[in-house]
Amino acid sequence: MSTEVVEKVVERIKEALDKGAEILLIKVSAKNYVRVSIEILKYLSNIAQGIVVTLNKPYFSLKKMLEKEGVKIENIYFIDCITRQFGVEEIDTDRCFYLNSPDPTQLQVAIDRMMDLITADNRFIYLDSLSTISLYKSYESLIKFIRLLTGKIRVRGFIGTMFTLEKEVDEGYFSQLALMCDEIIEVEE
Repeated sequence: MSTEVVEKVVERIKEALDKGAEILLIKVSAKNYVRVSIEILKYLSNIAQGIVVTLNKPYFSLKKMLEKEGVKIENIYFIDCITRQFGVEEIDTDRCFYLNSPDPTQLQVAIDRMMDLITADNRFIYLDSLSTISLYKSYESLIKFIRLLTGKIRVRGFIGTMFTLEKEVDEGYFSQLALMCDEIIEVEE
């Protein structure tokens, strides 16, 4: 993926936020997911404090990667839904809340707690690959969870950024997700 394409994605996010968008849905190929995620987090952490819900990478691994890429992790709190599944040592418990799984009920409680910690005027929540949640609950439960989450994001004055991979969810569910978002950004190669 070219630098130009990544810059264009960040520019589209800036434009959407300038127009008042609060909830963004980013659709990207699996091949480009990591690069796009890093650049978006780099941008968001430079303008706001936020929460990253990590469903696929353990916190220690994600932290190392983000630091190497120049993301301001001091502006980010994390919710880690994977580390405990592997019995790995929990580190930085003042910046990271560890869950046993990405169960929507556990996530709601953790997100509420983390939202209370963010005191900056500019705030964001970043939720990686949505289908990971559906491995633990049905797509219907995922839609209900996202509906609750997007409501909280709006009411509490956060920017919400959610990721989905191309072909990750069927079109019916994607349409439901799209209805809850202000802007859909499909990343072209």
